[in-house]
Amino acid sequence: MLSLTKRQKDILQFLTESSEPITAEWIAKEIGISDRTVRKEMKLLQQDSGMLGIEIESIRGKGYQMKVLNSEFLSTKSSLLFEENNQSATFMEQEDRVRYLLKRLLLAPDFIRFETLEEETFVSRSTLQQDLKIVRQMIKKYKLKITNRPHYGTKVEGDEYKKRSCLSNLILRENGDISLKGGPLQLVEGELFEKIKEVLIKKVNDHQINISDVELENLTIHIVIACKRIKEGFIIDPLGVQLGNEHAFEKMVSLEVIKEVETITGLSFPKSEIDYIMVHLLGTKLLTREEVTDFGEFDEVNTLVNCMIEKLRSEFIWDFHNDIEFIKGITLHLRPAMNRLRYGLNMRNPLLNQTKTKFPSAFEGAVVASKCIEDYLNKETGENEIAYIALHIGAALERMKEKQKQAKRVLLVCATGMGSAQLLFYHLQNVFKSDIEIVDTISFYNLTTYNLSGIDFIISTIPIKESLGIPVLVVHTFLEEEDITTIKKELISSKSDQQEYLHPSRIFIHHELDSKEDTIRFLCHELSKQGLVSTDYVELVLERENLASTCFGNLVAIPHPIKPVTNKTFWTVCTLKSPIQWDEQKMVQFVCLLNIKEGDTGNLNYMYQQLIQIIEHKSIVQKLIKSSSKEEIIKTMYEQISDLS
Repeated sequence: MLSLTKRQKDILQFLTESSEPITAEWIAKEIGISDRTVRKEMKLLQQDSGMLGIEIESIRGKGYQMKVLNSEFLSTKSSLLFEENNQSATFMEQEDRVRYLLKRLLLAPDFIRFETLEEETFVSRSTLQQDLKIVRQMIKKYKLKITNRPHYGTKVEGDEYKKRSCLSNLILRENGDISLKGGPLQLVEGELFEKIKEVLIKKVNDHQINISDVELENLTIHIVIACKRIKEGFIIDPLGVQLGNEHAFEKMVSLEVIKEVETITGLSFPKSEIDYIMVHLLGTKLLTREEVTDFGEFDEVNTLVNCMIEKLRSEFIWDFHNDIEFIKGITLHLRPAMNRLRYGLNMRNPLLNQTKTKFPSAFEGAVVASKCIEDYLNKETGENEIAYIALHIGAALERMKEKQKQAKRVLLVCATGMGSAQLLFYHLQNVFKSDIEIVDTISFYNLTTYNLSGIDFIISTIPIKESLGIPVLVVHTFLEEEDITTIKKELISSKSDQQEYLHPSRIFIHHELDSKEDTIRFLCHELSKQGLVSTDYVELVLERENLASTCFGNLVAIPHPIKPVTNKTFWTVCTLKSPIQWDEQKMVQFVCLLNIKEGDTGNLNYMYQQLIQIIEHKSIVQKLIKSSSKEEIIKTMYEQISDLS
């Protein structure tokens, strides 16, 4: 198979995920390299594209676009882009070296000499020291540290439990590549993984347990890592937690699982390791299908659910007190989630990015609701858990919307009110069904005497020059596609005026800022100078950012305060001279600070939908980043919103 560098894999990944041409400049910013390097790599990829079963086309003025010529590429894409190469090319990129060093040090039984690491990664000592600085930061949150000893080398020191948490998190981040091929540094053996997964599936069926595929995979990974570490002589210390009679079911299942794993591997699991597996079982939905959800008044989860419902009501004016489905769903989710957070377990959410972009207001609600958990446990909830909570809130919002949905009352006006008017009447009813209620069909001549109170808007086949105080939509007698689009826009339009969202005084172009915090402080300071926010506004924005990243990809971030506090709703836009690191994985060059009027969260989802329509188009974001005037930014944003509404 053709060997690709990490950089080439990243470029190919961008091309496979984009349906439109991508410029070298865009790719350079996303990856953090120069345009020239991207073009150089593109030439190499174009030369080898035939071997890959693809064609990379250079489109003048637009960028690069990939075409799949051979279906074999689709079947081999995963291994081609995600498998590690056992060659020096693997370590050309710092990201690859850091990942290797992290695994190497976590799995090492003792100190490793610097000379050994230099030889293995093909870099100089100074470069290696820079890489280890990043490793040191990565393991810090697991309360692990790197120790350097003269003549001995380097070693990661800390609790075995924390080391395993770090290892499992490393696996769950690596694009779902469970096998992680890599010789002595192979974390998970594919064959053992499948055998243990089979054991768990059998127990799930035997005991009629409800557990998701993601939870099953997470649990399998933790058990496989435990097997590897026990085999190498690394036993977990007693956890220091009492797992009493209330966890008898989990204890029974874990003992059954361990017994079969011991048979498969020939290993012997001491008590601390059995407790370790029990803790992970507590972090999954081990609820039998017959188990009821009638929890006591003083149950911790019941208390948290009430706290969440109250926060969502006070902060967003969403009342879920009587939504039994929401209460049942979030309660069932929180029981294992509390155990995961309490014991520091890693739970991957494969729907994280989709949840943030498809259900942004629900995600914001989940961020606020998660504060109940954080205050109770004094631990960070994390984006993965927040996204799961968001799915429950999103479903509740959809149910609420259905209940509150009222048809718009429409008056149909035609030249005579007869004949073709009836045809239009039935056409409108067929297309819009329960969205509109046609109150009456009248002739133009009767309009001046008609009582318009209670009418939301008029649909007319002829122009009406007089101002009637309500919207008038002029359509063709034989309803055409453009007419349907016009009516749909009216049905979803917000009462807020879009033009008030943006103002030249709140747009800042091509600023040179070094970090996320610098950017947020700059924007909040400018708004404070204009008298639009209080001096502590920046703390509210940073508090929200600390809970979960507001970066949506495509070089865009939408920061905002933890709760609505301004006197009106508006956007503050800032473009940067160069992309900055916003979170661990994403760069940002276009920032839109979202400011929501206190007590008015009704338009939150609508505003997010408008912004996401812009974010999803790389070419539009690139146009905004390049814009040299405030007027150009306003024009581009409103044109895009209008086109995609």
